Amino acid sequence: MNKSFLYFSIVILLLTSCATSRKVQVIQDALSRKDSINTQLISEKIKVDSGLIVKEIIEKIASTKLSFNTMNAHIKVDYQTVDRSDAFITNISIEKGKAIYITARGAMGVIGLKAKITNDSVLIYYPLSKKVEKRPLSYLQEIFKIPITYTILEDLIVGNPIFVENSNVVNYKMNNNKLQVGMVGKLFKNLMTIGEDNVTVLHLKLDDMNLNQNRTCDITYSNHEAVLQNQFPMSREIAISSQSRIEINMEVKDYTFDDPLKYTFVIPKQGKRK
Repeated sequence: MNKSFLYFSIVILLLTSCATSRKVQVIQDALSRKDSINTQLISEKIKVDSGLIVKEIIEKIASTKLSFNTMNAHIKVDYQTVDRSDAFITNISIEKGKAIYITARGAMGVIGLKAKITNDSVLIYYPLSKKVEKRPLSYLQEIFKIPITYTILEDLIVGNPIFVENSNVVNYKMNNNKLQVGMVGKLFKNLMTIGEDNVTVLHLKLDDMNLNQNRTCDITYSNHEAVLQNQFPMSREIAISSQSRIEINMEVKDYTFDDPLKYTFVIPKQGKRK
């Protein structure tokens, strides 16, 4: 009887152990699934939160461009196309939203041209020949091969990023501690590289949404200085490709903001109009 009781006790113990073991395994499986679900939820939350952060960064950059009333600048410009290259010094005055005055001097200091650009026209004066040309603002699009508006031209001169407004963020990643953000707008796909401060724009790569146009615009900004609570790039490298290619390097030598206009001029009335 003692032996039977012992066998019976061993069987009960084994059955109990198996049941306990199965219960422990079920609990562990449940906990494992719960941890997996929690990890997934946390991962998705981080992804959503980081997406919102990137979107806020882009919106801030788009809405807090360098704002000013007037600008005066002395800029060295190198210009190169497939069949032509030139270098000149420009004096520029901007009355924001109204007019841009440009005086360009060649290597010998001789004034090659003066231009006044407004919201709807481009007025060019050649002092040597006394010739005056009046063109619509769309004339600039023929030169730059991208849809230039007066505001975009101001942004290019000041160093503000272009074609950022009304663009949707589609991807983003960190590359060498710099944030790269891919966006899609009405006209261009825009790849923007932003500095570690999440404010300074270092590079823009624009690709035309219309594959038939095949336009690209590549802009590198460098040598930033703090101006009016923004980062002002003293150097810009611009490359625009379409049926042809234009490369423009701009180096700001000196500048002032919100001072009286310094480089304005009046086109002589005796000039020949074309």
